Amino acid sequence: MVDKPALPERIFDPFLRLRVDTSMGSAFADAHFIATRAATCWLLSPEGPYKKPMTMADTVDSALREGLLHLLELGFIDIDEERMRAARGWPGRRDTEET
Repeated sequence: MVDKPALPERIFDPFLRLRVDTSMGSAFADAHFIATRAATCWLLSPEGPYKKPMTMADTVDSALREGLLHLLELGFIDIDEERMRAARGWPGRRDTEET
């Protein structure tokens, strides 16, 4: 199991992040491929934006939902619900700086 950084004490404190290996052949790269394939299949389906016009925001939200749901249903990822609920707030953007 990966040691996770402590949660921020206050809502706007920095939210430390885990390092993720995103290189070709990594577990992340494989999960990204699987999720992207699921999202792309949704995009091209009768429920997707090619058949049902929708805003860019709705398209992104629905594609991400499809990819994440696919990974969860396959059991490839787990949500640390206890940690998520314990956080006083979640960052809305990813920082580009290394932590």
